[in-house]
Amino acid sequence: MKKTILLTSLLCSSSVWAAQCKVDVQNEVHLNGSSVEIHTTNGDTAVMDEGNRLYLHGEQIELDSSQQQAIQSYRESVSSAVPRAKELAHKGMDVANDLLDDVAASINSPNAFEDVKQSMKTFFADIESRYYQGEDFVLPANTFESMTQQWEQDFEKAKALFSQEFFSSAFDAVSEKMKQDGGINLTELGNTMSELTAKFEARLKEHQANVEKEGKELCESLDDIVEQEQELHKKIPELKNYQVFTI
Repeated sequence: MKKTILLTSLLCSSSVWAAQCKVDVQNEVHLNGSSVEIHTTNGDTAVMDEGNRLYLHGEQIELDSSQQQAIQSYRESVSSAVPRAKELAHKGMDVANDLLDDVAASINSPNAFEDVKQSMKTFFADIESRYYQGEDFVLPANTFESMTQQWEQDFEKAKALFSQEFFSSAFDAVSEKMKQDGGINLTELGNTMSELTAKFEARLKEHQANVEKEGKELCESLDDIVEQEQELHKKIPELKNYQVFTI
């Protein structure tokens, strides 16, 4: 029940996005507006600005029109991919909130899961904040294995948080409704909780195919960026030491 929606929510982390798409990130990337900065482990930098100019170690590199076009294509692809990952994550949060609202309505307790929503929002924001330095969005250098380990840790935390708070809130809401109706019936309480779980699972399946489709398209766009990067390095050999993605 919880796996897909939590995985979707965690896509706000670009390391999780990269891990799902099975890539290594060789060098750190900073995104600020339309500019792309690549930071190597030894402190060198490559900056591609919105004018499609290239700066290595702070010095501008002369480019012909073909090289500038390659810079523009790569820069725009990288700059658009991360917002797409974040948009997919926010859609996941919206789906989760809609599902919670549906379950709350089914037990005539519209505010039953407000605490769950807030906890999910806080957890989501905490992960997202790891990837900002001032105004820059930063995709850190990392291996596929390390990113997968981080995802697993985040996933377990999210799963525990959601499971505990969802069932606690549902139990409290159902119990309170029973009290108002004349008293708690444990058998009925258990049946109602099972029905709520089944309802949540059914609604989640309705959204799963679309989530998987968009995630697949996102990974395919990353494959395109890898190809663009390879072409970029052919046209501008000075950038070969600034490789970002490998599959």
